[in-house]
Formats: sequence, C-alpha cells, structure tokens
Amino acid sequence: MLLDASSYGTTPPPREGAGFWIRALARGIDTLVHCAVAVAAAVAAVILLAIVSALQGVAPDASMARLSATTPLGFLAALIGATAMHTLGEGLHGSTVGKRICGLTVISEDGGPATLRGAFRRSIAYNVDALLFGLVAARKMSESPRRQRHGDLWGETQVVRLSSLDIGVRRSWLRFALAATAGATVDGIVILVELASRLP
Repeated sequence: MLLDASSYGTTPPPREGAGFWIRALARGIDTLVHCAVAVAAAVAAVILLAIVSALQGVAPDASMARLSATTPLGFLAALIGATAMHTLGEGLHGSTVGKRICGLTVISEDGGPATLRGAFRRSIAYNVDALLFGLVAARKMSESPRRQRHGDLWGETQVVRLSSLDIGVRRSWLRFALAATAGATVDGIVILVELASRLP
C-alpha cells in the first residue's frame, strides 16, 4: 500500500543522506580548491616581498626563506581559511565547489536551507570527524538514519543529493557563485595576512 505524506502525521520521513564516499570525493575537490587559493596567496606574498625589498634596497633572500618555512601559525591560518571557505559556501548556499560538482548540498535537519551557524559548527567538527582518515565520520554515518557525522549532529545539518530537493527550494547558481567567491576570498586573505606578517 502506498503511503502519502499525511500517513506520517506532521513530521515527514527522514530524507536519505548522501553516502561517505561521494562526500569524501567532494571534500577532496574542496581541498584542491583550498590548495589553489593558498598558492595564489603565496604568489601575492612573493610579489609583495619583491616590492618591499625593492623599496628598501635589500636582497629578499632572508625574507623568502621565512615565507617558505612551515610554521604552526601558518598551519593555523590554513585551517581557519579552509573553515571559513566551507562555512560561507555551505551557510550562504548549501554547497562548496566540491559538493556542487558532486551534486550534493547541505540542509538543516528540518529540511530548510543550511544556516551560517550550522555550517560553522559542522566545519569545526570536521577536524574530529576526519581523524583516522575519516574512519570516525564513516562509523558515525553508518549508525545514523540520516547518514550524519558528528559535525552534522552538532550543526543540526544533513548532506543530501541536490536532485532530491524540489526545484523551488534549491538556491540559485548566482548565489552559489557569490558564496564560493566569498569563501575563497576570505580563505586567501587569511593565508595572505599570515604570510605578510613574516615580511620585514
């Protein structure tokens, strides 16, 4: 017997969440985007260094060595930048570049659009979910009817196939472009500011 929405009372049945591997692919694509942003920020820092060195009439060798070094502050800047990129992409649109390419989007548990608060919480918790190469997330998702990882539960969000949403509730391509641009810009600025702080 077929059941309509009224058969479930006022609460609709849980929407099926996206699986682990397609989400891992989306995250991999987003990591490449983040790396591209970091390279662009590094190029901008080198150009800035060349200008400063020329104005001061000094060789840029020592400063170049400082720019090339891996530091805890540099790692923190990259972490903050990546978190900002995901928060803005998912909170303003529902998708990062990786999720959009993979046909995924983030929604709130109630089926509405994701919020910046929820996107921020799930992005922060990703650092826990990613432990042991994503094993923590995969295990939690296998136990969840909505395939939610810890970050989704904390942020009250769910990752679903974009095709599962009605056309009328999907956010526009323009909004996606603006959200992705905002995320990449903030990511780059955070990394560039940290690199610029190493200059004389």
